[in-house]
Amino acid sequence: MIEQRYSYTNPGLNLDQAHSYNLLLQVEQNIFSYIVTSGQELMAWAINNPISELHDPEELKDILTANYKQVITGVTSTGFTLLPTGLYEAGRVADVARLLDVRDNEKVFAQELDAENMIIYKVDKALITAITNVDNSNINYKAKGWLQALANDHASNPTLYLNVNNERVQFAYFNDGKLRFYNVFKFAGHEELAYYSALVAQQIDLTPADTNIIISGDVNRTDMYVSYLEQFFRSVRLSLIELLDIPPQLELHKVLSLAALSLCASSEEN
Repeated sequence: MIEQRYSYTNPGLNLDQAHSYNLLLQVEQNIFSYIVTSGQELMAWAINNPISELHDPEELKDILTANYKQVITGVTSTGFTLLPTGLYEAGRVADVARLLDVRDNEKVFAQELDAENMIIYKVDKALITAITNVDNSNINYKAKGWLQALANDHASNPTLYLNVNNERVQFAYFNDGKLRFYNVFKFAGHEELAYYSALVAQQIDLTPADTNIIISGDVNRTDMYVSYLEQFFRSVRLSLIELLDIPPQLELHKVLSLAALSLCASSEEN
């Protein structure tokens, strides 16, 4: 499947000032997306760029080789498990990783997802190799920032959050500001999306007719994804969480998961 590429460049972008900018990268198996920020201002955005540009940048050489204040990278995983922070022991990550059936071509990471949860996840080593040419000192699980943004959203309960990108859907459910459910599914088409939404609702004892859905990612209000879900759930709307100052031609829900990586900035850089 060939993903549609989209991009935006702020007329005020000046890479000679990159030392005051942050570069946010979201890297998947064959594509990556990025945002350049100056404080809360969005300076550049592009999605679904070929991974070859990270290996050997040509079209995006200026963007990818600038000397940024900080580079924050979110990587997609090939499997993960959550563990309560109180049960986590750094010396036993290998034991937990056995649950993930780690292969020779995969590397295991462990990271605090929030105050109560650790995430142990595996990543294809080819993906890690792809980012060796950029500053990779701040690598995060892809959804870490998105989950932080949702925890601060304080939507009325019960609300199920979905993020849709590249035929994958992430689900998150919070209660009293705490993460109670998170999972990822591959899907094909609006019917499978509705099926997994209903399945997740059932797993966490939610009644679809009483449950609100808030969607972010690669989806439009007029998509069948939305109208089909509306047949089963109380309400379905696009996310309005605003983390960056974006131009009117961009939509908040489409930049959310990438913009949310800004919440993973190291404290010394804030």
